[in-house]
Amino acid sequence: MERYHYLFLCFIFYSFLGWIIEVLYHIYKDKRFINRGFLYGPICPIYGFSAVILIITLGKYKNPLLIFIIGSLIASIIEYITGYLLELFFHTKWWDYSNEKYNIKGYICLKFSIYWGAFSLVFIKLIHPNVSKIITTINQKYGEIVYNIILVIFIMDTLYTINSLIELKSIFIELKEILDEIKNTIEMRNEMIKLENNLEGRIENLIYLKNKILNRLSFKQKLLIKSYPKIKSIKFENELQHVIQHIKEKF
Repeated sequence: MERYHYLFLCFIFYSFLGWIIEVLYHIYKDKRFINRGFLYGPICPIYGFSAVILIITLGKYKNPLLIFIIGSLIASIIEYITGYLLELFFHTKWWDYSNEKYNIKGYICLKFSIYWGAFSLVFIKLIHPNVSKIITTINQKYGEIVYNIILVIFIMDTLYTINSLIELKSIFIELKEILDEIKNTIEMRNEMIKLENNLEGRIENLIYLKNKILNRLSFKQKLLIKSYPKIKSIKFENELQHVIQHIKEKF
């Protein structure tokens, strides 16, 4: 059990460290603060999960080149699977490397795979040995208490975030129906000039319903979309653009 506590604390620590890295990277790149945390709390779980996998798989290796190659492969696979599942379940693409050379469906690319390999090497050789000492000390003294408290908070945060994403998908579906109806109504208006006054009222009502749906976006949903400006959706791309435009105007 103590081993599981240790790995969970590593997961939380490196998820938080990943959040800091993401924030600093975008401060440097975009010259502004962007909260890149996928959950409500300041953590990026993909970093924590990757770190734990690297600790388990690479801890026994000493060869730097081997660590670089395996670390690059592991991190890239995790990034690909995560991106694929997010798009599969929520029809949204939270990052896109399509403009990068040698990418695979925009989920991963050679440049960032090399970055992950280099980071894996630094992580295993320099970062984790020092962090491990601190986490081991905490785990030995307060492991059970810290584990239980953080686990409850993490589970609640995860459930709230999943619920938020499900609601966002629901908004996309309703918005798609309204936008399709608006489009069909506009086409009907072009074909039926004589009914223009009635159709104008119908269009205004549909637009009102569209805005009403958009106003249901929660702060977290707005923050998620604003934090990922390159987000794409295969199924709801048109609806996504309306959501993005709405957030630019209102948030």
